[in-house]
Amino acid sequence: MLRALVTAYLALSTMKRFTPVLCVKPNVYTRGRMSSFALNPMILPPESELRRAHIVPKKYRLEGYDDTYDFHTIAYDVVWMEQRKALLFVCPKLLNLETVFKASKIFADTSALPKPKIKRYRRHDEVWIKCPLKPSEVTLKFENLVLGVKPSSQNHEFDGKNVIMTKSKNNELVWISDWLRHHVHVQSATAALIFDNGSDTYSVTDLQRTMNATTGLDVAVAVASDFAFGSWKATKLLHRSMFYQAGMLSVTRHRFLHSARAVLPIDIDEMVCGANVFDAARSSRIGYVTIPCAWRYSKLDDARRPSHQDHIWRCEPDASCKEKYCLTPGRWFTDTVWDIHGLRRYAFNAISKLNDARIHHCEHISNGWKRKRDAQQGKYLIVDAQTQRDFEHLN
Repeated sequence: MLRALVTAYLALSTMKRFTPVLCVKPNVYTRGRMSSFALNPMILPPESELRRAHIVPKKYRLEGYDDTYDFHTIAYDVVWMEQRKALLFVCPKLLNLETVFKASKIFADTSALPKPKIKRYRRHDEVWIKCPLKPSEVTLKFENLVLGVKPSSQNHEFDGKNVIMTKSKNNELVWISDWLRHHVHVQSATAALIFDNGSDTYSVTDLQRTMNATTGLDVAVAVASDFAFGSWKATKLLHRSMFYQAGMLSVTRHRFLHSARAVLPIDIDEMVCGANVFDAARSSRIGYVTIPCAWRYSKLDDARRPSHQDHIWRCEPDASCKEKYCLTPGRWFTDTVWDIHGLRRYAFNAISKLNDARIHHCEHISNGWKRKRDAQQGKYLIVDAQTQRDFEHLN
């Protein structure tokens, strides 16, 4: 029934002429004030016997699986939600650690809090507790364990902005600079939010300086988020332990970008071209559009570092990959979990697709954390003239 209603709604929207919605700029963010953007996590001490159980059965786990599995994080961030008058714990999949919330005594300063409500999702969980006023500290007491955290507040610096957001670890700073410049120039991005997942080739301060140097961004924020990412070392169910990215999207939705004009969550190796996707999301009746994506390749020897603009080669026929999306927060359709490739289990991605926008997925903009990228090997490649034109401004 919901799908039928949305399909009818989209059909009506296509009958109206596209009219961009102009954004009125709020006050410019003072970039030096970084403390208000720090995450406030709740983490089990390393010496604790309590830890998260495995989500993937032992028979499917390979050697090294445990190295990037998150055994200890209770919550990535604890946020006091203004309108709902509640505390939100954004968590990796709790699994056996649900007991910590169900059997704990939880205090806002010295006041005992009511029982929590646990919302379970595919790769993360949310714990909600009614709390009428923002406390200075939240304390959780479970058996011999006492955990305390100073809760975050919802941020408003991104309100009314066209925001591009991503997570990153050790991506070259020049790649990040080009990625930001491109989306300011081509898509009229006015703000950027990057979660740094424990980079060790440069500091979060270095990343922040790179973001600050991008002309056209009113708000540029790098957030340290050094949590276990999850492991690919499994023969089956290899995505099940990827809690981190889902968790950061939940933090993004609830804390940082709840009142943004529009949000584009993509990766550093993805370049959106063509029609303005922020305006398209605003004009969509459901506040949601998807953008088709195809692989682009560079032809460089190993001695030279590739750039986005080197990726002008494509397969023949073209090699597509999973689409991404842009949304307007706060609409009835977008008031749900933000997933990596879409909303509502991707059921509406096809009917929300833009035909005049595209994503070039750059094969060699990668430090190889996920896999060795050599997918162009053995393929017949040709220069793509459209991609050349799309990247000309970066030269």
